[in-house]
Parts: sequence; structure tokens; C-alpha cells
Amino acid sequence: MAATPDRFDPIFRDRDACAAVIDRRPDLLALVKAANDTKQYSDIESYPAILAGNNTQRLRSYVEKYRRSLEAFIENRGSPYAAWAPASDVECTPDFFEHIRSLNIPSVSPDHPGILIDRLGRFSDDAKLKSRVDGIFKKTAQTFLVNTSGSGKTRLSFEGLCQHWGFYFALAQDTNRLGSRDSADAVRRGDLELEWTPPPFESPSFWPALKKNIDILDKRLSRVVLGRLLIFHLYSEIIGTQEITEEHKRKWLLLQLRPRLEGHAESDIFHVLQISIDKLANAEVEDLIAVMLSKLRKIYGPEFHLFYVIDEAQVSSHADTWAFQRDGERYPLLQEIIRALGARSRAHEVSFVIAGTDIPRSGFKNAPFARSIRWSSDTGGFDDEGEHRRYVSRFLTPTYVASPAGQMFLDRMWTWARGRHRTTDAILKALLRDGFHTPHRLLTDYVRTTTGYRPTDYEDENEPFRNPIYVWVGELPDLTSVQCEYLSLAVAIASDCCPARLCRTQAQQIIFHYLVTSRKIRNLSGTSTDLVSKGIGRFVDKDLDQVVMDEPLFIIKSAQSVCHHVVDEDSSVLTTPWLDSSFEVLREICSDLNPKSLATFIAFYLVRAFDSGSKISDVFSIHKDHKEVCKWADKKATLVQFSEANRSLTPFHESIAIMDTAYTLSDVESWLNRWETLQAPFCLTHTATPNLLFTLQLEDGEFIRVILRSVLSDEVLKDATLQEVVRRLDREHLLRDDGEDSAHHAAVVKTVFEGTRETERPFCVLRAVASFPALADINNISLPSKDAPIANLNTSSFKRFTSGIPASVLVEQIVKNVTAPTSGKRKRSAESPVSEPPPKSPKSPRIGPEASKSPIPRLTSKRGKRRAD
Repeated sequence: MAATPDRFDPIFRDRDACAAVIDRRPDLLALVKAANDTKQYSDIESYPAILAGNNTQRLRSYVEKYRRSLEAFIENRGSPYAAWAPASDVECTPDFFEHIRSLNIPSVSPDHPGILIDRLGRFSDDAKLKSRVDGIFKKTAQTFLVNTSGSGKTRLSFEGLCQHWGFYFALAQDTNRLGSRDSADAVRRGDLELEWTPPPFESPSFWPALKKNIDILDKRLSRVVLGRLLIFHLYSEIIGTQEITEEHKRKWLLLQLRPRLEGHAESDIFHVLQISIDKLANAEVEDLIAVMLSKLRKIYGPEFHLFYVIDEAQVSSHADTWAFQRDGERYPLLQEIIRALGARSRAHEVSFVIAGTDIPRSGFKNAPFARSIRWSSDTGGFDDEGEHRRYVSRFLTPTYVASPAGQMFLDRMWTWARGRHRTTDAILKALLRDGFHTPHRLLTDYVRTTTGYRPTDYEDENEPFRNPIYVWVGELPDLTSVQCEYLSLAVAIASDCCPARLCRTQAQQIIFHYLVTSRKIRNLSGTSTDLVSKGIGRFVDKDLDQVVMDEPLFIIKSAQSVCHHVVDEDSSVLTTPWLDSSFEVLREICSDLNPKSLATFIAFYLVRAFDSGSKISDVFSIHKDHKEVCKWADKKATLVQFSEANRSLTPFHESIAIMDTAYTLSDVESWLNRWETLQAPFCLTHTATPNLLFTLQLEDGEFIRVILRSVLSDEVLKDATLQEVVRRLDREHLLRDDGEDSAHHAAVVKTVFEGTRETERPFCVLRAVASFPALADINNISLPSKDAPIANLNTSSFKRFTSGIPASVLVEQIVKNVTAPTSGKRKRSAESPVSEPPPKSPKSPRIGPEASKSPIPRLTSKRGKRRAD
């Protein structure tokens, strides 16, 4: 060409950059072809996009101002975050202060120790954690990482970006205040909706309207991508020929998390860069993206690959489904965000990790990238006590960890904070800010503040407790008033929304479960995923299949909202309409009740019934043909449990749990024969035919084994159906599952029907059926006289036995069960020495002035208090 080189943008001295622009500009390609034929270059020489001084060159010059600061950032071997230290007005001991300094925790702000980004990159040194990251960051897949709030999705995303080059896009900022605001601002719904044109359904204007919506999002997100590419290209140029290490990737991540450089006033360089980028025309933005990608390919070679992490994706997973359609089906804004972010890169060069709490699969089943989607819930959690103790211990001084008080604190942290990561981190951050003053009382206050329940496993009233509310700002788990209302009886009955009603029912059934047992529910599947999206349940597997609601804080909060729904202001007794009722009200609040959940309520009812000295005939209606052999039915009975003290059956008064669950025949056998530990009085079998096993003792000392089966039926059971239910309770069919060893089955059933050698007194068996909501009349069927007696559960007496239960008693029982030791023997109390002042003796739950007259069962033992030696 005749033109002098300085007439052109210097970037076009690079052959790859020229090719990148020509590839996406058909008119420029035509000019190049014509010039090649005619040897006339004037049209190319005057093409605006390649001339010196164009808009893209000015933008690149603007970015160059960061070079020197970025060089210093890269060369500095330390963290861009200063080490966090307690505020100057916080009193703390010298050893605590020195210990905190040695931890070098990043300071997100003066009052915000950055535990979330502490020791970033350490997962590479742990085989288990590295494997988890590798399972999420796959170059050939678009991974949706879905789990409950605070479960560790963000930290896993950070760890992946410490091992791989990539961009971090947060669609919303949480209390950690990490990341640029550029992507969140780009998809802010308020701004977008001012421009959206909803495509009219089956209208001639559909395609133009849809294209406009896509163009709006393309325009916004292309500028976000360009901002990242410009800074990343400058960062990569500075690294130059250095050997790429994970430290380079970690620092690039840190720059994205704290987008600020020394010597520049901008608090968010990516966000500020958007102002300059907005001055470019769409074509200029696309040109520069193409050029930056071509240059990065040249720097990193054929292995060039980027991971785009979209965090807090749930904010767009349900949004604006009316704005986008494909093949007649609407889809959410999030799907279009993914498409727009990755549209300008070659398919093999970019992979996505999309992290969020509530991302329906249905919104992506017809996405263009559907075949490459992987769904994962593999976030892990604090479910191992040893791992949790090691994690918490790092933040405590060695002296405190070694002390009795420190060991007790580790015990209590596991009791209350196990489960999702954020709960533990929130408490630790508060302790750090507070200078570790009386950590036990701070933990107690955290539980009280989040749940409304004040723990009594440690009390110390010798020293006034200063109000620590300031330390909880932004740190409380998501136990909002919405969730309280979500679980309330009034809303449950009034709402006709099937998903919401079903989710409430599931939560209430879980509360029933923990009312009577401490054994963790193994799996809640199917629609229980709603519990995860509401923040009260979590996935504990890799495949979004196994849901648990087992974290003490969330269960107790749910129980509080249910049990304290109605308060009688004229009495100290808190009435509970979900229990102060017949089965009809239970039917209203638990429309999707299952037989096993029904059995837990029955167990609770039976504790009430037999604690008040009822006769068996008050609770069960014996079949007419068996009344003659069941003369003992008119005698008073007491519920009994296995005792380790005298290796015999003793009256049930106090227990850590009312019910054990047996998932296998071996579990049933263990419940029948295990004498070395305190045994719950009820056993719920999770075999093909769920049954409730328990033992009663009559006034004369005789034992009655009861085998009860709960049946859900909206219609009165037909005689043939009832006959089959009863047949399932005989020796041959009881506890029978396909594949069970017949000899093993016979031995276990023999123990059920005949007792063990420890029961030295006479032993009888009563089979019972509880039908709900429609009742069954057991007298309508004929029974062989040789079979064990059969009876109906008398549900008409339920209201008498369940009325007026103090809510405090119910909550205490749930607390007792949900905070029970997760392994080892059951303990009636836990005695641990402490170095802080000893607590006062616990006070019994207040149950009103008529407590001594009313047949209120002792559902819980007094919680074991830790005392000083």
C-alpha cells in the first residue's frame, strides 16, 4: 500500500488481528478481495475501522494506563488484600492478636475478615477437595452447580479459577462484597425491563420483537466480556514468557474479586471501563472482542481455554421467561445470558460453571447447549466432626484449643453449626470481630438470634452479657420472616398453590420426624428439592438427588414457627393447633402425608396416651373375636424401653429420642437386642410394609408387644384390602422384603413375637391397624383364632391426649433430638469441664400453673449442662 504505516491502527500490524476483523466484516472481506484483483487499495486505506485514532485504539490507550500498576500487582508476591486485624477499640489478649496476625486472613473491609477467600488455592493440596473441583470444572461441559445458600458453591468456583484461567461474573453481590458489579448491572432487571419488548404470542411481530430482546442483552453483555478481555490481555502480556503457574491464575482471580489497583481511584476497574466501552458502536465492540481473542490464542497457543463462572445465577433462572422463546417454548433470562456471554468465542475455547440455589432443569432442556450440560450438587459440607473441629481450631489460639473450655466450644460448634459452610464461617467472623470474648455466650446468642431458641447446654449468668448485635450484621443465615410464614399453619391451610403446600408439608413431616427420633433422615427426594431452593434443606450427593433437612438451626427455626403459631396470652401454655386437634386438622396441614410420617405422629400420640395411665382399651379397639383372650386390655399400661442399667425393659420416662428408625432387617434386630445403649421405645421399620414396634407393660408386670401398621386411605378400606393389611402383620409376612434371607427373617420375627430372654415375664402380642383419614372397622373381617389378637387404633381419643401441649416442651424435644450425638452411644447428659465461670443449674421448662394436674408427658430429659470441675 502507498499509505504510511502511522495512518493505521497499530493493532493491524498483527496478521491474526487483521484476520479476526476481516472474518466478521463481510464488506471488508469484499474490499480485500477486490484490491487483490485490481491492486487498488484506496478503499481499504479509507476504511474507518482500521485507521489510526479510531475509537477502539483510544479505548486500548485508556486501558494502557493500568499497565504499571498491574505489573506491580503481579510482581508482589503477597495478597492484594491487607491482613485483617480486630478494630482498635476491641479488647483482646496479646496471644489472640498475635495468633490472628499469623493467620494472615484477608481483609475485605475493616469489619469483614475474608474467611471465604482465606488461603485461596489450598484445595489443590487436598486430594478430596481437588477431585471435587475437577468434577465441576470440565472443559467439555457446561456445569450447573446447584445447592442451598451457604453450601460452598462460591468457594468451589474460586478454587476452580485458581487452577484454570477464567472470568468470574456475579449476577448479584452478597454480604461478602466480592467481584465486579459489571455483570450484575448489565442484567439488572429494572433496567432491562425498560427496554424489553415482550414478543406477542402467535403474532406477525413475534420475530422482530424477539430479535430486539436478544440484541438488547447481546449489547450489554458483549461490553462486559470486552472489559474482561482487555484487562486479561494486558495481564497476559505482562506475564509474557514466564512459566504459567497457579499463582498467576490465583492473582488474576483476586483482581476480579477486588477490581482495584494501587495508584488508581477506581474501586472497580471493570465497572468503570464500561463507561468507555459504551461509547463504541456495536460493530467496534465486536471487532475488538475478536482481536483480543485472537491475541490471547497467540499468547496461550492451541490449549487456550477460559472458564466463565456465573455466580448467584438463581436471580435470572426464573426471570423474564416471557421475553425469550424458542420453538414455541419460553425460557429464562439465564439461558440467554449464557448464550450471549459465550457467543463470540469458539465452542471449544469456553466452558461455563453456573452456580446458584434454584435453577430449574426445565428451563434448559431445549437450550442449544443442552447436550453438554452437567448438573452437580457436589459442594460437600461440614458433615464430619473431625474435619469440622480441625477447621474451627485453626481460628482459635492453641492455648484455648487445648483448654477444657476450648474443647467444649468445639463440641458446641459441631452441635449447632454443622452442615453448610456459611453457618460456621459466620460464627467465626463474629468471634474474630469480637476479640474472642466469651465465645460460648456469643455462640449461644447466635443460636438465639437466628432461631428464637436459647440453648441451655451452656449457661453463665455471673457476668452480664453485653449486647453483641453489631457482630451479626450481614452474617445471619437466611431464616427470614418469609420462611417463617412459609411454614405457618394459617398459610398452609389457606394456600392452594400445590408446590408451596407440598414443600410446607415436607418441612412439617420432617419436624414430626425430629419430634420423635434423633436418627437423621437419609434421603428426601423428588419435590423435596423445593426445600433446597427455600434454603432450609440441602443436597448431600453429587447428582441433586438426596436432600436432607438436618441442620439444627434450620430445623429449630422451622419448629419454632410451627409450634409457636398460636399463643394464649392469658396462659403460660402455648397452644399448638397442629397437635391440639384430631386427625382431620393433621389432614389439612399435611395433605401429602405418607405412612411413615403418619407413624411418627402416632408414636408421639402414644407417648402421651400411656404416660397418662390409660388402659389399652382406651387406645385400641380390640377385634370382637379376640376380646375374650384380651382381658388384659382393660388394664392400665405403661410404655417401656430397653435399659442398659439393668438389662431389662423399664418404664419410659426420659430419652434422647422417642423413636428409632430401622432401614433393614438387621436394624430391627439391633433394636430388639441392643442392650449396651439406651434404646428408644419405638422402632419404625422402613421395610416394604412400614410398621411401628413398641412394648407396653401392664399393671401386673406382663409385657405386650404391639405391632402397628399405618395405612393412608381416603376411602373406607374394603374388607379384602383390610384382610391383606392384617395378613402383612402375621409371622410369615411381617418385615418381609424381597431377597431377605428366610432364616434371618424367621429369627428376627420370632424375637418380635416372643421377646428375648431378658423379658422374663409373660409376653403377649397385639397387632394393630391405624387407618387415616378414613377409618377401618376391623370387626368386618374374620380371623383365625390361632393368630395374635388384632385391633384398631382409637383415633377418636387423639384430641384428648394431644391438647394443651406446651410449645416449649415440643421445641425442647426437637432440639434434644436434632442436636443429639451423631455417632457413638446415646448420652443422657454430657459433662465437660470448662475454664469459664460455671453455669447455674438449668431450670425446668415452664409449662403453666396446671402442669402438675394435666397429663403432660416428659418428652425430654433435662439437657445436660456443662459444668466446671
